[in-house]
Amino acid sequence: MPLTTAAISIELLMDTTNTLQTLETLITCRADAAVHHPEKGPALRHLLAELLELVEARTEETVR
Repeated sequence: MPLTTAAISIELLMDTTNTLQTLETLITCRADAAVHHPEKGPALRHLLAELLELVEARTEETVR
């Protein structure tokens, strides 16, 4: 049975929510590790900057 437009939209929102929850968990774990091991802080900051840069670049592509 083909998906309706509404079903596709709901599926996309669910995929987005699941992905964001996974990212939040992974980043929170890395942040917790960096709190206890300050030498890991710069790598985490670099990861966050790269992630934000990637999302911003892709957002510009999809909005056009």
